[in-house]
Amino acid sequence: MQSNSRWRRFRAIAVPVVVAVAVVTGPVGGQAAAAPAPVATAGDPPPAAPLPAAKAVDPKVEREALGAPAPSPDSANARQASSPDPLKLVAVSWTGPTPDVIELRSRLANGTFGAWTRVDPVDAERDGKRAAVASSEPVWVADSREVQVRAVDDGAPATQRVALTSIDPATTTNDARATAASTNSPGLPKVVTRAQWGADEKLMTWPPEYTPTVRAVTIHHTAGTNAYTAADSAAIVRGIYAYHAKTLGWGDIGYNVLVDRFGTVFEGRKGGLERSVIAAHAGGFNRETFGIGMMGDFTSVAPPAAQLEATAKLAAYKLGGLYRDPKATVTLTSAGGGTSKYPAGRTVTLPTVFAHRDVGATECPGNTGVKSMPAIRDRTAALVGNLTTNPIRTKWLAMRSVLGEPSVVESATGQSARVTRFSGSNGSVYWSSTTGAWSVIGEINKRYDALGAASSPIGLPRTDERTAPDGRGRYNQFATGSVYWTPQTGAWPVRGAILSAWGAAGYERSTYGYPRSDQYAVSGGVRQDFERGSLFLATGTSTARRL
Repeated sequence: MQSNSRWRRFRAIAVPVVVAVAVVTGPVGGQAAAAPAPVATAGDPPPAAPLPAAKAVDPKVEREALGAPAPSPDSANARQASSPDPLKLVAVSWTGPTPDVIELRSRLANGTFGAWTRVDPVDAERDGKRAAVASSEPVWVADSREVQVRAVDDGAPATQRVALTSIDPATTTNDARATAASTNSPGLPKVVTRAQWGADEKLMTWPPEYTPTVRAVTIHHTAGTNAYTAADSAAIVRGIYAYHAKTLGWGDIGYNVLVDRFGTVFEGRKGGLERSVIAAHAGGFNRETFGIGMMGDFTSVAPPAAQLEATAKLAAYKLGGLYRDPKATVTLTSAGGGTSKYPAGRTVTLPTVFAHRDVGATECPGNTGVKSMPAIRDRTAALVGNLTTNPIRTKWLAMRSVLGEPSVVESATGQSARVTRFSGSNGSVYWSSTTGAWSVIGEINKRYDALGAASSPIGLPRTDERTAPDGRGRYNQFATGSVYWTPQTGAWPVRGAILSAWGAAGYERSTYGYPRSDQYAVSGGVRQDFERGSLFLATGTSTARRL
């Protein structure tokens, strides 16, 4: 027989606290790490966005006609595109084998052509979907109206096999303000959302796909150019998006997130930075990885300090919020593909923060980018701090066989608590300083989410899920109520005076049996239905009675 003491033990309400758990924005100096950035959960308002959504623009992707080049001493083997409109972002495509060398240059504002710049083939891939055309990484040429291209294959001219694509990302009123006015999230650098940088969601034909977890962060450079202004950054991101989505046929931008040389972060692949979204940034290794694209070419120029700091903060947010050690190694399995160094099914041990060239047939993120990897790892580890004292992590490790892997970054939620969602058994773990860390799983967690989770009338969990004394059902106790479940009745909350009356009668072993509904308003009060009867609480009274 259960007693009313089971209810009385869990009446305490959580009080506001300041939490220190996973990611900080500065050196930890041996102290406990601060919490990762909060993300919206059920019942929470969306984060404030000081920068409004950009007015919709229509990026244009066009094939440019190539003709004879303007005469110059070094224009041999070149073809030229001339346009009355600025060409902005361009890429080279080709037929047949990939030429050994592909170069382009553009006419500068002073009237001369710049130096020939080598462009590389696209070195990423959407798993299971090759690019629609053989093409190069895109190059930002700003407002140039004349671009020359040339190619050599096996020592012979191959320019006749190449074509030039231009991507005009258009201009939005947000472009000049994106760096200063992006959305600020604690624990993260400021983020310019897809709406803020002007993503045309009509181009997004690859609905978000999710993997159970993220185990590692992949560092890239976007190649192209380092000669862009802060006002150019959003347009470059829009151009890369249109190029990846339309020209390459991926249906979305390939990177999970991009970072410009000023340290501004741009949301990439649709689906939520806090979630484990599959992108198209490292062919064969797009699953369980988070791809950060540093905007620029870091073959011979080092990434600026602001860009490295923002990159480390992103890596710390993702890894710390999912309890991954940035200085450890991880074993991933290749899905294969044309850009992967490893065939499908091959397992590879990698650093938790690794360079794209570690898994792909590419030089990405460039030689100086690779030289920056130890600094990125060290800074990421310093930001993450000591994970071993994190109470949600401790609960997860104790219940890993049930919970699976962390799939949504730990975040703030209602009742001054924190929550992490997991891949197994529809599970979540909630923690506050007054309640401790407790799991909610399965159908009970679905019902808890529907009620508003931590912001619901029953508050935070006070136990893990338990088997009811009659052996037929399961239940969780919460701050101001309980949720009971059986296969026959489903999961329903019981709280307040109705819970007291039901408990006094013997809970699930009483003549009422298990709940079959939530409380609902009826004439004169509220009612809740059970398997074998109902309880009624009249308005203005404190004792429920049987109907």
